[in-house]
Amino acid sequence: MKDDRINQFIDELNQTIAPNYQITKEIFNREYGYPELDPLRDEICKCLICGLYQAAITLTNHLLESSLKKCLAMKYKIEHENVQLELKDAFKKSIEKYDKMELNMTINQACSQNLISKTQKKRLHKFREDFRNAFSHAESSKIFKDLSIPVNILSIEKNEGPEDVMKKFFSSPNSELTIKDFLPIQGILQAKYAQITAIPYFCAVDKIIRDMVAILDNLINKKQAESPKPPACPDNL
Repeated sequence: MKDDRINQFIDELNQTIAPNYQITKEIFNREYGYPELDPLRDEICKCLICGLYQAAITLTNHLLESSLKKCLAMKYKIEHENVQLELKDAFKKSIEKYDKMELNMTINQACSQNLISKTQKKRLHKFREDFRNAFSHAESSKIFKDLSIPVNILSIEKNEGPEDVMKKFFSSPNSELTIKDFLPIQGILQAKYAQITAIPYFCAVDKIIRDMVAILDNLINKKQAESPKPPACPDNL
């Protein structure tokens, strides 16, 4: 009996891993090439593959915010800082410039500095409201908005367990219930909402990050091409 929950979890993993890996395998197997970002990408993929959708959304929120700050900091370093700085000071100024900036501002900054397009900016602001603020701040009104569900208005009998109540609650609906206003069902429906949205949300954020990384790579290549080359050795030595 004491192992029932872990056995159930193993069964769920067996049902989830193969199909979710097929959906996420390209992102899972293709690194950004930046150690500042790849560990989070890797962990989010593992959460999604295992069906840990709410955990994946929370980590995707973190990746979104972190990637904007770090890409802005790297762009600043590429464009403004001396490549000869000592290692201990190499990123200090660029980190300080963006580390405490709020997500609203980093999205706008990324657009004004051509790291993201205006369309991506608009999409990221929607993600900021729908996922980052909603989940990170635990605001049920932003998660569920004005969604309602058909329910059965009922009275709870003494000694009835939660599962019995839920079965009665959703059978033979005779009314509508606004989800954000009723706590008992929010945990279950938030999990269902995360299951539907976690993968497309992460895939969309991942695409924007890869676009930013490509821009940084081009800037680095351009900077290296413009750097003065050391004089060639004379042939007669």
